[in-house]
Amino acid sequence: MTDVSAEKRQQAKAAAANVAVTANDTAVVLGTAGVVVTAAGVTTGVGALAGVWVGATLGVGSFAAWFIGNRYQRIANDPPREDFEQVTESSARLLEDAVPTEEPHATVHRLVANHVLLSDALSAMLVSLERFDGAVLADDADAANRQAEAVRLNAQTAAYLQDTITVLAGTVNQLWLENQDNLAWSDVTLEQVQQLHGEAAGAPFQAIMAGVEDLTDNDPFSSLDSSEDPVLLATEIPSQPRAILGDEYVAELAGLSETLRELVV
Repeated sequence: MTDVSAEKRQQAKAAAANVAVTANDTAVVLGTAGVVVTAAGVTTGVGALAGVWVGATLGVGSFAAWFIGNRYQRIANDPPREDFEQVTESSARLLEDAVPTEEPHATVHRLVANHVLLSDALSAMLVSLERFDGAVLADDADAANRQAEAVRLNAQTAAYLQDTITVLAGTVNQLWLENQDNLAWSDVTLEQVQQLHGEAAGAPFQAIMAGVEDLTDNDPFSSLDSSEDPVLLATEIPSQPRAILGDEYVAELAGLSETLRELVV
């Protein structure tokens, strides 16, 4: 019988609690970076990061990182569910035809879109874990086995997407580093960031969401409480980062991927 490893699950819970905090911190950096990059106005050269579209897309990435932090916090809690006869498996994917052809738009689009795909996989994994617990409590071995298999698939998908994000993060961070002179981070106030956060993200958000298909939830961000947005709760702007996806965030995702791949035995 397929089973969820109790040891790896506890490791995943502990790691998820840490990632939840780091993801929220990353959301604040991305939200601030989105406003700063948008303020730079227009693309300043081949491969340059400054521009309205890229800035707005980073703003969408802020919401996605916040959502991922929210999912990881829920994984750390995961109460059992009674609807264990249902099975949810994430099969969301990126539509290559929807990815912009020019850089850096393409890489930033992929980075944010893969955060959306990861949020879908994490949601599906969370539901499957809670249904597995419900089936075990009900002493329904067949349902528990089906849910464990769903956990395996969703966890493997999440691990793959996290690995993809870490690779894309390296490229975006390099672009960020190369364009520091074009970005006046210190000229933006907290009030401006909180006021402008999300305002210009409408078109890129629609482009990102239109560029993924087969989400288990076609409106994943609707469950978020806007009053809990880490950007709006921030009390100060973070220091200008050398990387907008920091080493801690990337390392925690990579470490958690290893645990997720061993979650089901």
